[in-house]
Amino acid sequence: MRLIDRLYQYLNYQAMSAYAFEHHCELSNGYLGKQFKGKGNIGSAILIKVEEKFPDLNIQWLVTGKGKMIRYGMEWCNHSSMELNEQAPFSGNADDWVIESLRSQIATLQQALKDKNAIIGLLKKEKSTNKNALLRRHS
Repeated sequence: MRLIDRLYQYLNYQAMSAYAFEHHCELSNGYLGKQFKGKGNIGSAILIKVEEKFPDLNIQWLVTGKGKMIRYGMEWCNHSSMELNEQAPFSGNADDWVIESLRSQIATLQQALKDKNAIIGLLKKEKSTNKNALLRRHS
């Protein structure tokens, strides 16, 4: 089964239309239909959006088909039944995979915060420059 097939299985489980899913993940209309027809691949940026918008969906299951579709808390990390193999995004045990996934999310959030702080700094500088220019004109 392909990743897109598993995604449609999840949508069916949630009783959600492809359109609603695309809208919720800020994807273009018809994105999933194109993927289903084999005219593209779901990339990592899309998977990150899916993981953010649908935290109950086990992304490892979505990508590899291993484990359970739905994760309630950390129940999906059942060590006895979960087998990670070379197809999995991480080759350690389930706890290590979760830790690595969380570290990756933290790094992404830290970078986003750094970028936003830089933008705020630039906007403050621009505002100050504009204010000074206005004061000089009116003096």
